[in-house]
Amino acid sequence: MGSRRERDVAAIRTLAEDWHVGWVKGDADALLALYSDDPVLLPQSQPAIRGRETILGMYREVFEEYAVVGGGEVLDLGVDGDLGYFWSTYVLEATPKKGSGEPTEDSGNSLFIVRRQQDGAWKITHLMSNSDRPAAVG
Repeated sequence: MGSRRERDVAAIRTLAEDWHVGWVKGDADALLALYSDDPVLLPQSQPAIRGRETILGMYREVFEEYAVVGGGEVLDLGVDGDLGYFWSTYVLEATPKKGSGEPTEDSGNSLFIVRRQQDGAWKITHLMSNSDRPAAVG
């Protein structure tokens, strides 16, 4: 069955996989289920987004407007006691669902801070993402 550390690493990898599946399916509720009770999302070029309901609203809005496809890879993962992290890359294409418009492509990195909850589940407490693409000027 492995050591506790091995089980924790496996659980955090599963969390990372569930994150990817939630994005591919456009499932805001599935993504929200991966967050702790008091999460903070730190998106690029935007103020911090705090709280489950605010994050859920943002994801619902994104998935209502866009079909998102993409992928990524976990590059680094660590755990120490009840805290852990994983660093992953992402590549995505967001195509508007309504009207016309060109798909938007992006790629970059995300850093997830995760914490073991009282029930033993690992949940995201903080998420910071940054694009590899140059900022739009204009």
